[in-house]
Parts: sequence; C-alpha cells; structure tokens
Amino acid sequence: MDPYAETPCEEEQLFREIHQYILNQSKSGKKIDTENELARRFNITRYKVRKALGVLSQMGIIDRKPKRGMKLLDLGPKNISTQIQTQMDVANFDVREFIEARLLIEVDIIPLAIRRMTPALLGRLEDAINRIEAYANNPREADRWDREFHLLLLEACGNRVLQVFSAALVTYFDKTTDRLPNDPHFFIDVAMKERELLNAIKLGDVERAKALLSSHLSEQITIVPN
Repeated sequence: MDPYAETPCEEEQLFREIHQYILNQSKSGKKIDTENELARRFNITRYKVRKALGVLSQMGIIDRKPKRGMKLLDLGPKNISTQIQTQMDVANFDVREFIEARLLIEVDIIPLAIRRMTPALLGRLEDAINRIEAYANNPREADRWDREFHLLLLEACGNRVLQVFSAALVTYFDKTTDRLPNDPHFFIDVAMKERELLNAIKLGDVERAKALLSSHLSEQITIVPN
C-alpha cells in the first residue's frame, strides 16, 4: 500500500477546495487559474488537478478548451442535478442510504404528483410499465424503464427544486442494477406493483398511492445487498 496515497476523504476534501476556489475566482471576476497554477497553489500534481477538473467538467460546472482556459457554465436544473449526483459519487454513500432517502422524498411528492398529473404523463407511465414487462428477461433494460417510471412521477410533481434533488437520487439506479435478481418474475412483480400504484394515482387516492410506493421502495432496501 502506498503510504502517500490519498484516502477517499482527502480526495473529496481536495476536490471541494478546488471547486470552491474556482467559484470564488469567477465570482470576483478573476480569470480562472490554469492547471499549473492550481497545482502550485494546492501543492499537488497536475494529474490530481486534471482529475478534479475532469469531474467538474462532467458535472457541467466548467467548460475546458485547449489554449483557451476554463470558464464557469450557467447552471440549469439538469446541471444542478448532475452536480449533486457527482458529489454523491465522490462522497461514496452507501446504496441503502440512497434508497432510504428516496423513500422519504418520493413518497411525500405523491400528493403533488396526483394533483398535477396530466393525461399525457399517465400514458407515459403506463408505457413505462408495459416496457418493464416486455423486457423482464433483460434486467438492465427493465431496470431502465423502472427508473423512467419513477422519473416521470418526479416530473409530474411539477416542483423543479424537488425534481433536482430527487432525480439525483433516482439516478442511483445505475449503482444497483447489477445487484438485482436476474429473474424475469422479479420485474413482472415490479410492474404489477407499479400498475397498482398507477391505478391509485388515476383514482386520486393519495393515501393508498403513498402506502404502495412506500412498500415498494422499502422492499428494495431488503433486496439490495451490502
């Protein structure tokens, strides 16, 4: 083991410090430092600087162009959600914590989703369920449509702040897909439960819809291994 290697906590701290430093430079109207300048300022290698800047670029925070330096990008809801997701990756939270967070957030948006649901969204939710059933033999594809179902519920709530935070949590499907049972019956069961949820939404039955979604997400905590 390399005694000089950074721990995940040290790497996260360095990333946050570089991120904040670049934000402060931009807010004060200063030109953002180059890789060499950042490496000297933080007394680290250019490799570590590039690694941090690469994450910031993926998050949609900065735009990097050869010989033209860096600039901060305007942030929309999608970029903010991506930022939150990347920060979660850096922090390396436990998958079960994400499911518990989803349980707390998604269930409580049900009243808003029912109140603001449109016929078009109902049709897209129905289509997502049909596709889960159609791809039951393909866990990755079935899970992708399960994610689409939940993202559509978030879209239905109509609150962009909730959508930003919740979408970041739902994208953690990517972390759990490979841990799900490779069993068509599992996804047929998922589709059946989501159809029950959709029927409760169509009827405007808030309490039943909340209970069904809570039960569905709670089961995932027991399914996903440590």
